[in-house]
Amino acid sequence: MKSTTPPDIETLDALDNEAATWFARLQAEPVPVSDRMAFERWLNLDASHGAAWTRYNRLWSDLSLIENDPLVAALRADARGAGEGRASRPDRRAMIAAAAVLVVALGAGAMLGQRWIAPAPLARQAASADPTFTTGVGQQAAFRLKDGSLVTLSTDSAVKVDGWGRERRLSLLRGQAYFEVAKDRKHPFVVTAGDKRVTAVGTAFDVRLDPGKLSVTLVEGRVRIAGPSPRGGGDQMVEMNAGSRFTAPVGADWRIAQVDAVREASWLQGRVVFDGQPLSTVVDEMNRYSTRKLRVADARLGATPVSGVFKTGQVDAFVAAVESYGLAKVGRADDRQVVLVRP
Repeated sequence: MKSTTPPDIETLDALDNEAATWFARLQAEPVPVSDRMAFERWLNLDASHGAAWTRYNRLWSDLSLIENDPLVAALRADARGAGEGRASRPDRRAMIAAAAVLVVALGAGAMLGQRWIAPAPLARQAASADPTFTTGVGQQAAFRLKDGSLVTLSTDSAVKVDGWGRERRLSLLRGQAYFEVAKDRKHPFVVTAGDKRVTAVGTAFDVRLDPGKLSVTLVEGRVRIAGPSPRGGGDQMVEMNAGSRFTAPVGADWRIAQVDAVREASWLQGRVVFDGQPLSTVVDEMNRYSTRKLRVADARLGATPVSGVFKTGQVDAFVAAVESYGLAKVGRADDRQVVLVRP
């Protein structure tokens, strides 16, 4: 994914405004199912919509830099209906207006070209021998390599920098990482994950290790994947194009399928997107980002399809959403887990 320059207010186009509007609508919780489905239709309508959504999310991610600004505090209070005579439920028009004004307030001053970068002590670690970068459960962090490539780690993940010579070599030890690779045709960028190697020159891709499965999602450019054939008889190799995902379950054939790459990379903005996945699958994904775990009481409930956009690490908000939709209710809960049962 290429870095983008933040738009000035004079150059914000219709798609940027639509993205800001959708962002505001999705902040109120619970979000109506109809809104979530309409957002998904808008997002998938054209690739330019996904690009506008990514730009706006990057802008919003930088609000932490000015969270104590009086204007931001006033807008936040207004959007939440905190003023006199306001209803307790957030007013949608106020939310949209606040989001739009915040875009104006930040303007070209927002640094959208990169996500949060590791502080100096971690950045200096890149100069040491074979550094390993890690995140805990619910954490996300990014670091720049000496060639300018950007690596973003998802929850409970680890990447090791192996060596820099004819190849730029790293290993994904666990979890998930997103690589934005600086172009250098003379020095291929190689990520080892398990017994497979993902090779790129200048591209953006996501690599994820799950128990018994490797997944690679290609957002931009081309990559080559090589490793032992699941059927024996030596190594095999495949090449991927942008907008596709490679999956390699242990002992099964490799597969490549077309996907919505923007949706697959939504975790970079602290969100996960589902479109008719079983509740059990959704719960498994949400559990990756929290030490307080969700559990589905029975298989019938677990098969219930779920669609929506949810914030990672926010267990209570997720539970409130599925309860409000009538999909499930809380059977019991404590500080370690929440058990969902049929309503």
